[in-house]
Amino acid sequence: QHECHFPNKAMPSTGILPWIQGIFCNANNPCFQYTTRGEGPGLVSNYNDSILARFYLDAQELLLSDPEFLQLGRLWRELFTMSTFMDTLRTSPEQVSGRGLKVEDILKDDETLTSFLLRDVPLSEFVVNELVNAKIRPEQFVFGVPDLHLKDIACSQTLLEQFIIFPSRRGLYRVHSSICALTPQRLQTIEDRLYANVDFFKLFRQLPRVLDNHSSGVDLHFWARVLSATYEKLRELSERNSSKALLEVMSPLLQSQVGSPPSFRQLMGAVSSLVCGYMEGGFSRVASFNWYEDNNYKAFMGINDSTRGGQGQYTYDHTATPFCNDLMKELESNPITRIMWSSVKPMMMGKILYAPDSPAVRKIIRNANTTFEELERLRTMGRAWEEVGPQVWAFFQDSVQMNMIRDTIRNPTVRDYIDRSL
Repeated sequence: QHECHFPNKAMPSTGILPWIQGIFCNANNPCFQYTTRGEGPGLVSNYNDSILARFYLDAQELLLSDPEFLQLGRLWRELFTMSTFMDTLRTSPEQVSGRGLKVEDILKDDETLTSFLLRDVPLSEFVVNELVNAKIRPEQFVFGVPDLHLKDIACSQTLLEQFIIFPSRRGLYRVHSSICALTPQRLQTIEDRLYANVDFFKLFRQLPRVLDNHSSGVDLHFWARVLSATYEKLRELSERNSSKALLEVMSPLLQSQVGSPPSFRQLMGAVSSLVCGYMEGGFSRVASFNWYEDNNYKAFMGINDSTRGGQGQYTYDHTATPFCNDLMKELESNPITRIMWSSVKPMMMGKILYAPDSPAVRKIIRNANTTFEELERLRTMGRAWEEVGPQVWAFFQDSVQMNMIRDTIRNPTVRDYIDRSL
């Protein structure tokens, strides 16, 4: 047996990650032949070479320091703004009644609709001006294009007002009489030419402003730039050694059949590589004189020890806070967390005397509580994700907003712009 170098166990005040790593990675009492990193002066963690640590550093370098990636927050806010607008159209259309989208504001800069209406249809300059300055009621199209014939709409003043807001009553009468005289084929040509001249980038800019005049709308140019840059960074991250190592370790676990899950040894070896940075067999295990560590296997197997009495049963401590009682109960109820808790329990047993009541003592107590506050935040995030996760999945799978985005991307103008950007 060579001499042993044991990884150090970080105290809770060093942070939640080194603390948990120290508990988990020492559960098997590993013994190394050479000096460990944590034995160096001023160094706390032995686990900077773990796969997760290296992956986090690479992600931090490529993503968290990239200005385009950090703009995803704005992208999400714009998506939320669009979602609010669509929900309002569906549930409270009266809030946008009488506003509408001005046709001129959503046409391309080099639009040909006006010249087509003047020369090819032809319509009078007054009628064309009324049409271009009219406003389309978006609430009438929230569930798709109505199943009506264009001729029926053109020849019905009531239907025409239902879909379009004209600048004046005189303009309504003149437009009604002019387009009702056109053939169905000519009306269809006008509709096709209108769709061909709509600038979808302007459309998404203007839509949220129907509800809120101060809204900046949705900038699809910005979306394309940010998503393109993020895709490139993610591709670069996937080519880093840390990502390849992470995939190599996780693949066997993810590919395991339902009927033959990975063995406990495989699972522990994978977690050891991910969290601790050393593979199974890279160390020796020596017998421990720690009573808690010697009982780890019994704890994991759920074997009761007469000297321990009531393993897994938690007795409520009326001197502690409800949060501490809930935390202790959860730690004692699960075999794996019980092993981790039994390893750290000797450090935590006892009390820190809160005296004298001075700024220095308060600072010590505040630092000592930091780790447990982080644990509480993690637990809160986990519970929140259990509630929000299905909603997020449903939103991205089949929400009105995502279907609208998919339909927009299928538009030839938008698709051509995205192709040129990529």
